[in-house]
Amino acid sequence: MKLKLLFLTIMGSIAVANAQYTVTDENGAVLQEGAVLEYGTYGYDVGADYVFFVTNDNPTETIYSRLEFVSAVNADGSLLEICYAGQCYTGIPFGFTAPAAPGVLPIGPGETTPGGDHILNGDPGDGVYLIDYICAFHQYEADGVTEIGTPLTFTYRYNPTLGVNENSKVNLTIQSTIVSSEMVLNVNEPVSMLVYNLQGSVVKQARFETGLQTVNMSDLSSQTYIVKFNNENGATQTTRIVVQ
Repeated sequence: MKLKLLFLTIMGSIAVANAQYTVTDENGAVLQEGAVLEYGTYGYDVGADYVFFVTNDNPTETIYSRLEFVSAVNADGSLLEICYAGQCYTGIPFGFTAPAAPGVLPIGPGETTPGGDHILNGDPGDGVYLIDYICAFHQYEADGVTEIGTPLTFTYRYNPTLGVNENSKVNLTIQSTIVSSEMVLNVNEPVSMLVYNLQGSVVKQARFETGLQTVNMSDLSSQTYIVKFNNENGATQTTRIVVQ
């Protein structure tokens, strides 16, 4: 009996020591340790953002998380954007975490972070060499100091030699990213639209066919929003707008 109790105690300790979350993209693909996420485009208007969701796999306890910008190859963090825990950061140094230490993002039992969190490269590089951003998710105790398990480390890569397949683009333009009462779109194919605030909550959604389209923005408060468009081929375009 004592041997059995000892075994259960050891297994319980191992379970506590392991990280208890899953990271997925907007299509449900699970982020694996050591993964390389490769993009052939950069900036806000070409769907180069890695949108992610973090799910607490523990059904009974809250977990506490941070996302770290570890290092980079052929770049610094001056044109990297990380949005996590409802805040977006740019021009960030190596070792930066979102939220900033010792702050942590609490995720309730079985809950998933809302949409809008992403990693985005705005650096065009020299057109030849890869740009790598090495990042890692961490789980902590509530104190934000004691780490649980090992980090989930991955690489966001910009590869300028991949090029862009025209069929993978969303065929629309926004007349201005600074708007007051209306956002005006030139839409050349059927698209769906989601508007997020910087806390990751969806504040507006719509679907459009082709032609000149207007979106009423007068009911939104004056701040920055993220607008995401998807076409029927699965391509995504993400744009930051400012409502005045």
